[in-house]
Amino acid sequence: MTGAVRRVETSVHIAAEPARVWAVLTDFAGYPRWSPTLRRINGTPAAHTRLTVTVAGPGGREWTIRPLVLAAEPGRVLRWRARPLLPGVLTGVHEFVLTPEGSGTRVVHADTFSGVAVPALGRFLTRNASGMRDQNAALKARVEAMRATS
Repeated sequence: MTGAVRRVETSVHIAAEPARVWAVLTDFAGYPRWSPTLRRINGTPAAHTRLTVTVAGPGGREWTIRPLVLAAEPGRVLRWRARPLLPGVLTGVHEFVLTPEGSGTRVVHADTFSGVAVPALGRFLTRNASGMRDQNAALKARVEAMRATS
């Protein structure tokens, strides 16, 4: 890895078992109905496949990335890598790690950025953490609402 590395990590506890959280997390067709930051995801949550992800940033600006799925372990981890620029300039690894906790699931939602452009990210990392917390709250609300109706 060339250049700096920065990690932004958030987490949330969801009152549902990991399999239920995984089902919502990988129901990509449902994202437009509940997700505030990952507006659309197309593709299959399977290692070595590419997704098409439309991300909503601050002010509603959207952009699309084509990340490579690095890991998709049902009920455990979904991780992908995007290189919006050239390799070595900026690479982002986005992940959701699910761990049973009490009667529910702890979801660690993180981004790890590497490359020579990382020092210039500054305020983007702060806004990114805020968006990740919004995503966590929406995921929690979606899973728990579905649990209550089933």
